[in-house]
Amino acid sequence: MLKESEKTITRLQKSLDIVIITASWLGAYALRFKYIPNAESGLFLEFFKVGLVLAFISYFIFERYQLYTSYRFSSRFAEIMNSIKANFTSFVALVFFLYFLKLEKISRIHLGVYLFLSSFGLIFARIFVRKILKSLRKKGKNLRHVLLVGTGDNITDYIEAVRKSRDSGISFLGWIDSNGAHEKYNIPKIELSYQEFIKEKTPDNVVVSYGPENSKKLSDFIKENYNDLISIQVLPDLSYSLVGHSIEDFLGIPLLTLNEPNVSILEYYLKAFIDFTASLLTIILISPLLFIVAILTKLSSPGPIFYFQERVGLGGKKFKMWKFRSMRVASNDEDKVTWSSKDDPRKTKFGSLIRSTSIDELPQLWNVLKGDMSLIGPRPERPFFVDKFKNEIPNYMLRHKMKAGITGWAQVNGWRGDTSLEKRIECDIYYIKNWSILLDIKIVFLTIIKGFVNKNAY
Repeated sequence: MLKESEKTITRLQKSLDIVIITASWLGAYALRFKYIPNAESGLFLEFFKVGLVLAFISYFIFERYQLYTSYRFSSRFAEIMNSIKANFTSFVALVFFLYFLKLEKISRIHLGVYLFLSSFGLIFARIFVRKILKSLRKKGKNLRHVLLVGTGDNITDYIEAVRKSRDSGISFLGWIDSNGAHEKYNIPKIELSYQEFIKEKTPDNVVVSYGPENSKKLSDFIKENYNDLISIQVLPDLSYSLVGHSIEDFLGIPLLTLNEPNVSILEYYLKAFIDFTASLLTIILISPLLFIVAILTKLSSPGPIFYFQERVGLGGKKFKMWKFRSMRVASNDEDKVTWSSKDDPRKTKFGSLIRSTSIDELPQLWNVLKGDMSLIGPRPERPFFVDKFKNEIPNYMLRHKMKAGITGWAQVNGWRGDTSLEKRIECDIYYIKNWSILLDIKIVFLTIIKGFVNKNAY
């Protein structure tokens, strides 16, 4: 019964979102042209068709951003932020769609009004639905009754997360095999066996957790009770850091995939397209600056204009990274494995200037254009340091799960140059876990505001 009600809520939420997207698009039309359109108008029909395409795009992107997972498992703030990210991603996809079709009649004002209306509508709808569900749960309706089984450490994390959440709507029926932990959380201890208990009461879910030392208990429990018509949820013992995980069915065999970034094919190609387009346009726009820096680099000391260094990128693949040369030729030895310091005697005067302003990094736009790098991502490191750090710093290699970037979350937060390597890795992992088009745009703006000139860049 509970599952059916949750499916109904999900269907209603999806339908409501489609209505909001379509109404926002047509509402933006009405506000733009200051009248209610005639359904037979050719211009209106063109706008209406685009609105249908937008609703279709939004549906799949909203699914991708998991906007329709149960309200029980996410906070209000997280859901609102997810809605904004999903809506903005669908908006970016729409802009590219309009660009390719060359639909010039749709103005920037229309697009801006639509983005505002749709974002406001989606946020309001989610707050409204949560209010209704919260009201129902206060009356004892739409609750999920859960039976706990096992002594795994993470079962207490689960209990605390439920107790902290205002929207979980989870009620604990009791705890089997609690090893005394039930007293701390004021949850009834069940003396009956599992089979005896479910004959008296039928839980909506059973949450099971046993540590590695009791793995046989876990497998025995699942084998013995798998045929019961009750949903069994297993809390896996995954205490180490993950950048992403998923469960898939492989020829009838469940596979838990770890450390895969939470990026869809659509988002991957959208990011790649933005990288290519933005890097090409930027190279064209700043070509006078690049030309001037190239001449001054050549005049600053004998040697080539560019400096190429081997770095490690996506999937551990090595590539040649471009930079404006900032050191004397005799010092630019790729075999050297030392980091530059503030008073490094190898730097030229002009080299110090372009390093402190990060202008020496601009040729990496060519790396982005070639596909070796992205505009935004973890900064690439030299192979020597990668081999060194992967054995010294936990989770270091996870930063190679996405393309290396010219700038990144670590850089805009001040973790560059001679700063804590652990903090940089922490920022890189955060970026990979939480990647979105919106986060990339935020990093671009932060880079413009404070990222180019940095006291740690030398």
